[in-house]
Amino acid sequence: MALLVLVLSAIPRPAHAEIAAWMVFEVGSGEVIDQHEAFRRWYPASLTKLMTAYVAFSAIKQGRITLKSPVMVSAHAAAQPPSKMGLKAGSTLSLDAALKVMLVKSANDISVAVAETIGGSQAGFADVMNKTARELGMRDTHFVNPHGLPASNHYSSVHDMALLSRALLRDFPQYKRLYGYTGVQYGKRLLRSANREYLRRVRGANGLKTGYVCNSGYNVAVSATRGGRTMVAIVFGAASGLERAAKASALIEKGFDGGGVFKSHPKLDNLKRPGSVKGLPPDGYCRRNAKPKLEKLMADYAGSAPMRAANSGLPGVRTAFARESGRTRAAGIATSRADTTIPRTRDKKVDWGVVMDRLIGAQRRSDNLVRITLAIDPNAKRAVPLSAPSADDASKNVADAFGIVMPPRGKPDSRPATQPADTNTNAVPVIVTVPTRASDGTPTPRPAPR
Repeated sequence: MALLVLVLSAIPRPAHAEIAAWMVFEVGSGEVIDQHEAFRRWYPASLTKLMTAYVAFSAIKQGRITLKSPVMVSAHAAAQPPSKMGLKAGSTLSLDAALKVMLVKSANDISVAVAETIGGSQAGFADVMNKTARELGMRDTHFVNPHGLPASNHYSSVHDMALLSRALLRDFPQYKRLYGYTGVQYGKRLLRSANREYLRRVRGANGLKTGYVCNSGYNVAVSATRGGRTMVAIVFGAASGLERAAKASALIEKGFDGGGVFKSHPKLDNLKRPGSVKGLPPDGYCRRNAKPKLEKLMADYAGSAPMRAANSGLPGVRTAFARESGRTRAAGIATSRADTTIPRTRDKKVDWGVVMDRLIGAQRRSDNLVRITLAIDPNAKRAVPLSAPSADDASKNVADAFGIVMPPRGKPDSRPATQPADTNTNAVPVIVTVPTRASDGTPTPRPAPR
């Protein structure tokens, strides 16, 4: 046993890396209060869905689709890996319900369904995403899918995600509520948001989106509004969800503090681009970057941001409150010296409620849940796709979903027209038969007659 302990202790552990990139800026003025590696290319993960939402909102504005329009889950969409809603191929839901599930639950299957409904195909939708990114000035961004699952040519930057977040809040303020739900209720199921602790604990919090894949670590774009001013913070590459929320909360508070009364700030649109920027992280970022120890998080974040948040807007009130051992008691006068000790319950376990009070802020509101159904208005407008899916797209989507290997396409006949083509009567045509049902009994979706 002792030998085993020695062997395990000799195995090198991954070191904890600093958060890769971040920014906080004011939406109205565009002033960047703080930033680090804002132009570094990074995997956006599910922050990609913010662009999916922007394209969807634009399609609504153009009259191509409405919130009541049906969105069908194709076999290709249903085959996406988690996080997902898990509807069977052929299911439908309204665009309104789809957007709520996509932005709150971060469902990859619904993201693809939205993309196929609006774009005609996933590839066609990605083309629109990239065109929109260029129009918004997102120079360091390229999308290949609507959900952010890993792809080598799918990347963005903190600066570009800041531009996109501002555009969403500026161009489509009527949909801001979609970012603020802490969960979606669907029948007896409760689909929780990974951003719920931020939404519960930060004063004025109103979204936007979290994201995680191993190659990116924990990403987030958040916003908060106080006194008519809105701050947005972007974080890329945190090593845990708690570190992500703590950093985002601290950045929001720093944004409202202003970083100093007499300090001037650059504008988002003309932020100076460095001569060279770091590239994408190596594959397996999450395995190379250890989660920070709680002691480090407490030392880095405990008290400062939550205390400022508690005291701001409450003139003359200098008493913060924290829950300890299931009770609420005065925690004392807010000072520059934070309590970085690890709070514990009576049975010596970590009191995670108090930990989050100190790292993110005391809970200010209860859950904000939204209920959805799969009901479709029979009179709702059908979507007018941005482009028609090609036969190759349609067959590939079905073939991929059912594990069918498609035959390679032959090259065009380049021989002179006077030379007869091969008339070998022994050639056997390749026929691909699509099963009427998948192995789990799901019927193959058939296009509805027009």
